[in-house]
Amino acid sequence: MASGIISEGVLIIASVIVAGMITGIVISKVGSFEGTYTTTTEAQKEKMLSKFEILHVRQINSTAVDFWIKNTGLTPIQKLDSVDVYFGQINSAQMIGYNQGTTPQWVFGDSTTTSSVWTEGDTIQITLQDSSSLQSSTSYLVQVTVSNGVSDDHIFSVS
Repeated sequence: MASGIISEGVLIIASVIVAGMITGIVISKVGSFEGTYTTTTEAQKEKMLSKFEILHVRQINSTAVDFWIKNTGLTPIQKLDSVDVYFGQINSAQMIGYNQGTTPQWVFGDSTTTSSVWTEGDTIQITLQDSSSLQSSTSYLVQVTVSNGVSDDHIFSVS
């Protein structure tokens, strides 16, 4: 009888230890899942609140254009050093680097810098210098993508 009580006691202690280990693993995984879910939700929220529109494109000379972009979203856009600009004829647009010193390149056309914060309702100007002359009666695409993946594009032709 004493050996039966000892056996039951050992089994109960072992069961409590196993249950504690399983509980610890489950709680650890729930915390990890919660962190991933929170990060994903924040990224989606930022993407949903970010919006901008290319308002106008104007040819400056035979190789350069200015375009104005308005932040129409509900949140400021930061990390302007991560803005990607694509430009070229339809179906052959390519990524243009920021202020490379050689063409093609783009720069901010106003007091905006890469460390600026683009607040809601503000309009920024970008000047893009291409390496070849823009052809008349040809459609061009300009696309701007910010660091969180939100983008807008505009198709225009020069006369």
